[in-house]
Amino acid sequence: MSTQSAAARTFHHGADLDALNQRFKGSKPSEIMEFTIAEAQNPVVFTNFRPLAIAFLHLVTRAKPDIPVIWVDHGYNTPETYRHIEKVIKLLNLNLYTYSPKMSAAHYNAVHGGIPPLDTPEHDFFSRTVKLEPFNRAMEELKPDVWLNGIRHDQNAHRKGLDVFTKGNHGTIRVAPMFHLKEIDVEEYVYENDLPDNDVYFDPTKGEEHRECGLLLQK
Repeated sequence: MSTQSAAARTFHHGADLDALNQRFKGSKPSEIMEFTIAEAQNPVVFTNFRPLAIAFLHLVTRAKPDIPVIWVDHGYNTPETYRHIEKVIKLLNLNLYTYSPKMSAAHYNAVHGGIPPLDTPEHDFFSRTVKLEPFNRAMEELKPDVWLNGIRHDQNAHRKGLDVFTKGNHGTIRVAPMFHLKEIDVEEYVYENDLPDNDVYFDPTKGEEHRECGLLLQK
């Protein structure tokens, strides 16, 4: 990684993100992506292969085909999701980095009795074990300056209050090129590019689609 000073780099926690967000407020996702790839020193992507995630993966790999793609395999995905992932890896030639919990799903179920109810201390522990710990391990090992993700403003109340460029954990800047799009826009992107989508998806750390999984809530 380059040893540029923070002042010379675009993406660091002292950067003027308000100015960047204003600058790119009306920009196309591809323009935001191209700028980010050109300015980032060590960008990574995080994906969970949820419905419509293929659009973001297609967008980012067109700009940088070899970008590291982080996936946390918590072990609770549907069979359809696992088959979809294999298809996407081949289609986009993903440079995939798979991180798994230190305790397998079978082990966790046997010891702790399966996925605990939402909004309980047990569920918080479950989320830390199967998603947050592997994700944090990935970030510590890969040491990115930019974390690219496919979040949008219309997905839930927390994300509505974010923006294209925000501070992320592990000293990263989170960049969401599709932030200002609506779900119909992403559906059209998938259709126009004839991309395979994942229709049978389950995130055990969220339970409900509008809930935040926890990665964006970490400091």
